[in-house]
Parts: sequence; structure tokens; C-alpha cells
Amino acid sequence: MDRIDDLLQQVFRLPQFRPRQREVIQDVLAGNDVVCVMPTGAGKSLCFQLPALLLKGLTVVVSPLISLMADQVHQLEALGVPVLLLNSSQTGQEQSRALSRLRAGFSGLLYLAPERFAAASFQRVIPELKPNLLVVDEAHCLSFWGHDFRPEYMRLAEVREQLGAPVTMALTATATPPVRNDIVSMLKLRSPKLHVTGFDRPNLTYACRRIDFEYAKDEALAHGLSKQPGSGIVYCATRKKVEHLTLFLHEKFPQRTIRAYHAGMDSDSRTQAQQVFMAHADAVVVATNAFGMGINKPDIRFVVHYNIPASLEAYYQEAGRAGRDGRPAQCVLYCSLVDRHTQEFFISKIGENNSALSEAQIDLLQSHAEQKLERMFQYAYARRCRRRSILAYFGDNSEVTGCSCDVCRGDVRMQPSPAVERTRSKRKPAAKPKSPDADAAPLDPAAERRYARLKSVRLELARAHNMVAFWVAHDSVLRDIARSAPQNLAALARIRGVGEFKLEKFGAAFLQAVKEG
Repeated sequence: MDRIDDLLQQVFRLPQFRPRQREVIQDVLAGNDVVCVMPTGAGKSLCFQLPALLLKGLTVVVSPLISLMADQVHQLEALGVPVLLLNSSQTGQEQSRALSRLRAGFSGLLYLAPERFAAASFQRVIPELKPNLLVVDEAHCLSFWGHDFRPEYMRLAEVREQLGAPVTMALTATATPPVRNDIVSMLKLRSPKLHVTGFDRPNLTYACRRIDFEYAKDEALAHGLSKQPGSGIVYCATRKKVEHLTLFLHEKFPQRTIRAYHAGMDSDSRTQAQQVFMAHADAVVVATNAFGMGINKPDIRFVVHYNIPASLEAYYQEAGRAGRDGRPAQCVLYCSLVDRHTQEFFISKIGENNSALSEAQIDLLQSHAEQKLERMFQYAYARRCRRRSILAYFGDNSEVTGCSCDVCRGDVRMQPSPAVERTRSKRKPAAKPKSPDADAAPLDPAAERRYARLKSVRLELARAHNMVAFWVAHDSVLRDIARSAPQNLAALARIRGVGEFKLEKFGAAFLQAVKEG
């Protein structure tokens, strides 16, 4: 029997490899750098855990997720695989013991967070480490185009050199082609082998529902759960909404197991909620996106997004937690133009209190986030096969057959307003990019008067809708409106920062302000 198969069955207790796992492992063992893009649940971890045993020596695994690291360490310990953990959840004594074992020549897998490389105690150990393999998990965090960029990942190319430039493996579930290119360049990989296993999940049925009012979302959710007795996740954008929905569902379904999960809860409460969810076949967890990474519950029958997420990467990853057992599962997205407010607020907070990022980098991240949000809304509102749309976004040209999404079965339940429909049909494919100094350019006297009127109208709109002013429109958007003086909704829609919600809600008022005087 092949040594790889021997380890697979005797150590990892698995009967056979999943698609592409063997090929990835063989490339690593041949000394090639590797970029591996596999869907959540497709078995990425085995692709580095098994070769780590054959390569012997040290394998360094970088992951940003403490809970996921802990889960993998416990699983490996149960299998008898030598493994060490170094992260902020450990006591000082536990960290000291781990460092001592490293200095003593530990052979096995070392899991750590990217922040660890900046710690003085670990920097002293780095010159002594000579790993045979460096693994960068959640590698999309390297890219400004990634949906979860993390500044601490920017140091990993330098760290790789300090470690002796070992064979390097970058793994992710959600990398578009531009993100894959960033991973290769930012880690300085050497002619890496690329493995993309495909993004199609035929057992998932995708649907989008436009529901403009939250009371109607509550009713739709309750109706859906009444027909679905299985286990599921309801994702919300805010902690407040998680708590509201948990109480609502407790009242509606007193006999059902309902739990809340968000980052504002204490660690014990989160752990208990996760354990209850894992243990009950009818359990429903209402959560922010803090929930899900490392959750290995194969029988999740549905994932509902109560609020639209920030990007298609995030949606694909979160919805993809359903149906890991290969059986049919439902993925339903409630979309409302009001949800854009929440996501735009989050975008405005990108880079806040983060001294590691320059102003230019923050602007770039915010610009990319705005584009991703726009693509998310395009997916939600388009009348195109949901599976095909997701595959196209990730650059996957696989054929889609037998789809039962809401579009393919003729069950699209959303009616954008006629004004938005008319404007959409008149839009140009893309606006020209602005120069970096466009916002700062002085306005002529007429534009200055329009700008002053627009600011006044914005204040009135903010008060009328109980919003902060910049949620209605940023100063830079008002300046662009004042400068270009659009005369109709189609022209207004071409201005960067005027999305469908703002167009529908505030467009008429902005145009009136432009036309006055």
C-alpha cells in the first residue's frame, strides 16, 4: 500500500481521499509551493496535516482563528499526531512550555496566529526554527481584494524568509482570481501549483427574497422554520438583531432549541451555545458572522441570511455551511435596500484605530468593499441562475445542470421599484475612475451653491429618517453631485457612491436641490 494511503487510513482513519486531495499532497511532497482553493468542508486541513507527517521535522501552520486552531489541535491530539499550539488564549505558563518544546527540537505541527510573529518572545525563537513546511490558512486575508483582509498577514512574506523560505502552502475557500494572484505575489511563492476544486454545491438550493420591512422578515422567517424541522443557522448583521430574533423565535417555537451567538457574549455562553447547536438535530442558532468557522455539523439543513452580507465571498462561505452531508439543504437570502445602510456603516469603519494601515490603504480597502457590496446586491436582485452567478464570480466555468434555485424554478419574489428598474436599464457599464485628487478639487461658484443646498437637504433627510447624515451621503458624494449637476435619475446613478437604495430613497430630493437656482 502507498505510504500516503497508509497514513490516511491508519492515522487519520479515513477510507479514501476526497477529490484533489491526493494531487495537492503529492505536489507538496515533491517540494512545490501550492495554492489550494477548496470549498468549506472539502478537506483542506488534511492536505497539509498528512504531508507534515511524511516530511517529518516542523510544520508551521498560520491561522487567524483561535477557535478553529484549538479544534484542529484537539482532533490531531486524539489521533496521536504531535502538535503544538501558541496563541493568546493560553496562559503565560502554557506559552512558555510550548516555546521550550520548540527550542528542544519539536517535530510536528505548530499552530499559531499571525500576530505571534510580532511577539518579542517568539521573535527570539524564529532563528532556531527550520520548518520543512509553512502553511498559510485563510490565505485570502493577504489580499486587499479579499473579503477579510488582515494587516498582520502582510508580514508573512518577511517571516517566510526568516524561516528559510520553506515549501509554502496557501489555503482558502473563497479566492477569486485577483485574490489568488495577490496570494502568490505577496507570499513570493515560487512557480506554485494551483489547485481549484470548483465552487459548485449542487445539493444547495439558493433563493433570494426581497423583503423591505423587518416585521415582514420576521414573519417570513417564522413561516419558513415552521416547515423546516431540521437544524439551521440564521445570520444577522448586528448583535442587537441577533438578540431580538432569538427572543422572537423562542416565543414562536417554545419547544424548539434556539440559541444566540455573537462576539459580545462571554466565552462560556458562546461555547455553550455552540455545544447545544452541535448536539440537537432541531437546533437553530441565530448569529452574527462570528459563528461558523470550524463548525463541523454535517446535517445543517438550512442557512438563512436575515440581512444581506458584505460580499459574495462571505455569503458563499456562510451559506456553504449547509448540507455538508451531501443531502439537500436550503440557502435563503433576505435582501432589503435598507440593509445597505448597515453595510455602508461597516465600510466607513474600515481601518478605524488601526495604525498599521496608511490612509491610502484604508481608502483602497473601502473602495474594494464598496465594489464587493455592489456585486452582492447585483447577485441578489438579478434574475439569473444563482449557482451560475456564484460560479462566474469565482471564475469557475463548470456547467450547471438541474438547478432548483428560485430563478430556475420561476419563483423569484422581489419587485424593485419602477424608478430603479428604469434607471438600471439606462446606466452605462461603468463610470470612469476618479483621479486621487478629484474630491479635493475646488468647486466653481455655481457648484459651491449646489453643494451647500445638498448639505442642507441631506440634514433634513437624515432627521426625517432618523439617520446620521453620512448614511444619507458622504461629503465626497455630495461634492460629485454638485460638480456634475445631474438632471435625471440615470445621470445621478452614475455617480460613485449613489447605490440603488440612495437613488430610490433620496434621488428626487437631490435632483431638486441641484435644479433650484
